[in-house]
Amino acid sequence: MNNQPNDVNSEYIINERTLSLEPIRFGEYTKVYEKNKEPVMIKKTPLKIIRQSCIRYLSTYDGRREASTRVLGINRKVPVNVDHLKGTYLFPTISHLKPECTWITLSHLKFLEKIDKKQTKVTFTDDQAIMVPVSPLAVHNQIMMTKELYERGNASSPSIQTEKVTRAQYVVGVKENIISFFYTRNRE
Repeated sequence: MNNQPNDVNSEYIINERTLSLEPIRFGEYTKVYEKNKEPVMIKKTPLKIIRQSCIRYLSTYDGRREASTRVLGINRKVPVNVDHLKGTYLFPTISHLKPECTWITLSHLKFLEKIDKKQTKVTFTDDQAIMVPVSPLAVHNQIMMTKELYERGNASSPSIQTEKVTRAQYVVGVKENIISFFYTRNRE
């Protein structure tokens, strides 16, 4: 009996439309969400997809992870810049070594919603949403680490800041269990 999901692709390269990589069946497959598209199934783990995408963009996952580790001064749940030309930054929800790790792209986040103490709904700018089995604080910290990586990597000074970044103990400005990252500018 074949337990393989229908409509499975064998290849995928992370791009500017990628929203998230969600492992299915402990990493045998990955459900890839893209902006304004139906999710697709890929017969690879999220980490394999990230590794192959880094190679496609002329680097290695290990090299990008090491650079992020040095720049941020952290070595756990390290975000990476998969495509340095387009600025595609992804962060893991838990350790990248765990098969149940979901990877989320920074640039498409709209808001987080606390479902319970260990469950967070992540909504993207196209209103697609995923559930991740981690606290909103953990997701928020990952977002802040990834934003810091982006800012340090794109600073105008010739040297890069490498001081250790501290993780937040709580989230400021939470309204009704929702943390918003998408701000519309008021036109005057």
